[in-house]
Amino acid sequence: MVDDIIEALSARYGPNWAKDTDANIRFAIEAERLAADLDDVHMIGEPELDEHHLTLQFWVDRPIADLMTADEIAFDIFARISIEMFYSERRFVEGAIVYPFVTGTSRHGHTGSVVLAGPHAAEFSERFRKRLVGGPRYHA
Repeated sequence: MVDDIIEALSARYGPNWAKDTDANIRFAIEAERLAADLDDVHMIGEPELDEHHLTLQFWVDRPIADLMTADEIAFDIFARISIEMFYSERRFVEGAIVYPFVTGTSRHGHTGSVVLAGPHAAEFSERFRKRLVGGPRYHA
């Protein structure tokens, strides 16, 4: 769905809407600054800009008991970094919870992912993935 949102916004605002390298670098620097004082989570390394996709990785310092807690952590980050428009979705991958996102204004767009990592995020992701696909000894 994120790709569909990017496509729709690019059609509306122009094919280079999320492809301004200078704007993406400024956004990455600002995102790093804004996420510096979060509670129970800290950024791992520096933001990574691959082509026009920004990846922000965060180590989660507290257990994630449920989906609401995972989303609360991610949306505390998004509340700081998102601009006028915002869309995100959640994906469970091995060892992490990934939130691909789109944000921006009519002038500049930004695409990327917030990755929740560390043992707490990995354990919750694995537990949730087993819930979705089943697994040995899993009981709902």
